Amino acid sequence: MRKLILVRIVHTSSDMGSMGEGLEHEGMAKIGREKWLENQRKIEKFWDDLEKEIDGLGLDYSKTRIYQDGLPCGGELGLRIVRETADKGSKNYRIVRKLIERGATIEATESPELLRKEYEHIKALLAAGTPDEKAVAARRYDEIKDDLMRERDACIAKAIDISLKDNETGMLFIGAFHNVIPGLAKDIEVKSLD
Repeated sequence: MRKLILVRIVHTSSDMGSMGEGLEHEGMAKIGREKWLENQRKIEKFWDDLEKEIDGLGLDYSKTRIYQDGLPCGGELGLRIVRETADKGSKNYRIVRKLIERGATIEATESPELLRKEYEHIKALLAAGTPDEKAVAARRYDEIKDDLMRERDACIAKAIDISLKDNETGMLFIGAFHNVIPGLAKDIEVKSLD
């Protein structure tokens, strides 16, 4: 039997790489600095609580595969990305790094092409200089984002099906707007951490 632990995550600026700072400024501009900081404290607590819950699962790390939202590669390159992002302050990636250090395996989770496509739309939105340019970029992203999310979810489900072996446990760290479960193979038992 194959098992998958679904971990719904909240992305932070440090998870977003080169776009993190721009997204942080956008967030502050929309809701104000104090509310932004309050949200960051809540997110920090979410990650601390989640880490304790994961530590208490009693996983056999040698039979655990990690799937990370936004990660298009496994192996040495995947490890390097995990380490670098953890070192930049990502609580998500710090937890993933800890699991790997205990013996879990990081897997390629996403399609590089689909991630690049989403990145270009978000980059255009952040780079828009005028309200009109921002509105156009937002409209273009809105036109593709639902289909893009479905394609990404299908790729994630396929990656899990291909790499997760019998008697192994996968742990999928995935953003709240994703819906991967319907695309998973029927022999994968899913448990959600809430």
